[in-house]
Amino acid sequence: MQLPFFFIIGRPRSGTTLIRTLLDAHPNVIVPPEYPVIPDLFNRLGAYPHWNASNKAKLLETFKKPQTFSFWNYEYLRIDEQALSLDILRLQGGVPLSKVLKLFYYHSRSVFPKQDIRLLGDKNPVYALYTPRLMKWFPDARFLFITRDYRDNFLSMRKFEWEAPHPVLQAWRWKYITRMMLKLKEAYPTRILMFRYEDLVTHPEEKLQQICTFLEIPFVPTMLNFHKKAGDGFSFIDRETLLKYHKSLIQPINTSSIGRWKEKLTSREIQLMDVTVGEYAGKAGYLREFNHFPLRIKILALPMQIYGFILYKLMLLGEYLPYRVKVILSQMLPWLVKVYRKFKP
Repeated sequence: MQLPFFFIIGRPRSGTTLIRTLLDAHPNVIVPPEYPVIPDLFNRLGAYPHWNASNKAKLLETFKKPQTFSFWNYEYLRIDEQALSLDILRLQGGVPLSKVLKLFYYHSRSVFPKQDIRLLGDKNPVYALYTPRLMKWFPDARFLFITRDYRDNFLSMRKFEWEAPHPVLQAWRWKYITRMMLKLKEAYPTRILMFRYEDLVTHPEEKLQQICTFLEIPFVPTMLNFHKKAGDGFSFIDRETLLKYHKSLIQPINTSSIGRWKEKLTSREIQLMDVTVGEYAGKAGYLREFNHFPLRIKILALPMQIYGFILYKLMLLGEYLPYRVKVILSQMLPWLVKVYRKFKP
């Protein structure tokens, strides 16, 4: 599969699903729903598998195996199984895994009408942590990195029962990913496009044209009408859940979510987040509310900052663990979230 490939990455609740939907609405692009299986496939099969019958079977089994969370379900991709099986059957020699994986995307079905497919994409916020590896595994891929005001991002994250509702931890994660992407952008300027959620929803046509130029596809104005069919792509979840987490996808693009933190967050929460992100707020285009902090705020933020650093390092190391061990460890995440909710600052 020779079609070009791109990734949509960023913090969860930063606008990655909006970007996925906008680009999937393009008649020449396919971007399936979130399904983070790529790192595990590379760890289990390697970058250049010998495509014998055993590895072909392992490829299909690993890709289809339900992930840790029940909402990551293979069925959501709506893949043409017959066409995919025929292409997998034809595999010979040392075709790179990166090219083989494109078959799953190419044969997935979108709710938007398609013409000839020229570009494939993958949207997974969790991949932001593994971007350096993805750049090696997919040496020709491009990356769209969307960032959102860390305070609005945290406010949105609090809706999720499975996310840690701690402002320092979320601000630290935001800082870690933003710092990493700024360094990668400097090293690979032609492969990474960084942009703000706020700019996208304020000037959607202008920003979308920039994204299309970066991906080398023509801008199609009807992409902005995505909301008319986007709800069909979430038929696997009930309407109450859709409205809770993805209400904006069934409405025209608007700016209603910008700056809500000013009314919804406490002064203490804002100070904890501002002191945690530090100079990277400005580097990403955001103004901190506070620039000077009492000693008690710095001390209060420090334990969770240290914890965040250790947790991310363990997550990266965990990718090298056997699959079954990773599943067992990941099943502990709901328990960790319960702990987080008992220790709010």
